[in-house]
Amino acid sequence: MKQALVLLAALALLVGCGGNASAADAPVPTVPAFAPADPAADAPVPEPTPDPNRPMVALTFDDGPTSYTPQVLDLLERYGAKGTFFVIGRNLDEETKPVLQRMADLGCDIGMHDLTHTDLTRLSYAGNVKRIQRMRALIFDQIDGGYETHLLRPPFGSLNKTVRRALRSADAASIRWSVDTLDWRSKDPGAILKIVKAQTRDGAILLFHDRLPSTVAALRKAIPWLQEQGYELVTVTELIESSGQSIRYGEDYRCKPGR
Repeated sequence: MKQALVLLAALALLVGCGGNASAADAPVPTVPAFAPADPAADAPVPEPTPDPNRPMVALTFDDGPTSYTPQVLDLLERYGAKGTFFVIGRNLDEETKPVLQRMADLGCDIGMHDLTHTDLTRLSYAGNVKRIQRMRALIFDQIDGGYETHLLRPPFGSLNKTVRRALRSADAASIRWSVDTLDWRSKDPGAILKIVKAQTRDGAILLFHDRLPSTVAALRKAIPWLQEQGYELVTVTELIESSGQSIRYGEDYRCKPGR
């Protein structure tokens, strides 16, 4: 049985990240207040670890939490999928604690996106370290028992040596993407889905924004379509660690290592 599993893994298709990360992450608009989430009926429990013999991708969400984040969580729970949420510090308060707690309970990753969606390459090394530490503390306080994150999505995808040095010092890694759905630009569920279908490959990291109703609408079709293609929807941490590596602080990940 072990020999068969090794053979299957060796035959897996190796595909590249599919291009450079773009700086398409748009400034964050004002979002409406939180609405109660509709519980998913009879939702399957996500698998604790991904199956290394299946192709996998990571769905990532920027700029939350917003009033649409619970709807994204509803869809992930309904389909037994996981996601990675890069949250903004100014969006976090007492009202968002149940939302982040639900992320953690569903096995999702929670990462940092910045306090105010600032271009980190414009800041000093010390300024970046301070912001990363502050963001980590804010997220930690949102979760019962605390939550220690080591993932950061740089706003606009902007990264330089100073930011990477700060990340290394603050025990964090940069997570960018290989598939930019451009959901913030098109606000068109059909256009978003078209990009997902055309560009997704094994090991991809997909960029969405959980502040748009059009993104939620696109996910209603994208998530089941991805699963129909055989993709396992995992966290960024699971995607990286499925390659046999641990997350390396100061590194910049755009897809599964080795892809």
